[in-house]
Amino acid sequence: MTIDAHIHVFPDYTAEQHLAIARAAGVTRTVIIQPGGSKFDNSHMLAAVKAYPGVFSAVAIVDVDAPDLDATIAALYKQHVRGFRISARKEQPWTEWAGMNRLWTIAAKRKMTICPLINPEAFPWVAAMCERHRDTLVAVDHLGRVGATGTIVDAEVRALCGLAKYPRVHVKVSAFYALGKKQAPYTDLAPMIRQVFETYGPRRLLWGSDAPYQTRAPHNYQASVDLIRQGLPFLNNDDRQWLLTRNSERLFFRG
Repeated sequence: MTIDAHIHVFPDYTAEQHLAIARAAGVTRTVIIQPGGSKFDNSHMLAAVKAYPGVFSAVAIVDVDAPDLDATIAALYKQHVRGFRISARKEQPWTEWAGMNRLWTIAAKRKMTICPLINPEAFPWVAAMCERHRDTLVAVDHLGRVGATGTIVDAEVRALCGLAKYPRVHVKVSAFYALGKKQAPYTDLAPMIRQVFETYGPRRLLWGSDAPYQTRAPHNYQASVDLIRQGLPFLNNDDRQWLLTRNSERLFFRG
């Protein structure tokens, strides 16, 4: 059993299309992430979750400044939302944003996961919030986008590893199509992944494809999961189970 910790659904990439591709690759469950373009309208994603009970879990985007944030989150939790996607805006640091702090507080109480979609320059923002919200679960998307420029900068890898000092921070090992050389079989990413693995350990890393983007030529879905299954010789079989199943199950398929 394998869980994909990160995909999106759209009108042109439906839950049914994803399941056909994922099942062919031996992936049986999936976490759907609300795309930024849809903003706070999580309905399309939630419809997919409802249509396939137990197959999908969800990460929503919410208006953290809304006065009814608590009620909104309570309703989303009942619809199998287990996390929230956030991004960094330079004009509004998270520590100075009352609504963002409310979100992290509520997430901690409900054991829901904050999923930052950020670039390396925002790693200090994660650290600052983790200092303030010690009980909040975090899963950084796409290796923090280290290597998105085409170059894997060692200082950025070290900065990502620096967040491991906060025991509730996890990292999604995902979106290989967008990192480094951006070419399958993505083995150029292995040194970075190994450094992250050796710092965080197997119980704080989650594999995700970032479909549908990973499915678009010249990339393909199978190549993404194959990197974890057979392209990283420093992983043993138990490590792979943590990255491919157990961690996603613990964070996103509780209750």
